[in-house]
Amino acid sequence: MRKVLNKNFRLKDEQINKLKDLSAFDGSDPLVHVTKAIDEYLDKQTMQISSPKEKEIHAEIKDRSRDPRISGALWVSGNVGKYEFSALILAEPSKSGIDRGRISKLSILDPVVREKTKSFIGSCIVNYDRGWDIRPSKIAEPFYNRLRILVDQIAK
Repeated sequence: MRKVLNKNFRLKDEQINKLKDLSAFDGSDPLVHVTKAIDEYLDKQTMQISSPKEKEIHAEIKDRSRDPRISGALWVSGNVGKYEFSALILAEPSKSGIDRGRISKLSILDPVVREKTKSFIGSCIVNYDRGWDIRPSKIAEPFYNRLRILVDQIAK
């Protein structure tokens, strides 16, 4: 079964002219040439994206600080694998916390993407802010699970 992806892109004028010339030469629709070129490119790609196993992921807290606005709340930040994270841990479980627990906010982000894009939310692979903004994908899940183990230890 072939997967169909929808993506918009803009061709350069020189690319459009080459497609017109090619289509005039063989009588095919320019879209046929574009589709064929994309298919050939994708067939040559060997993209096996996988995540490490949870036990192979190193997670550490680098900074802890009290939240002056919320009594007993603690901000923690650090690294989980190649990603950075920050979390707000409340003193008591809350209905707005993850699984009604003490973790009220949690972000896992790619620092390389953040530096390039200057976008916090655009660099997040997981984001919870009293509700899910970005749920862990299959690839992000081992990082999220490893981080939850570390943060849950603090939350006890």
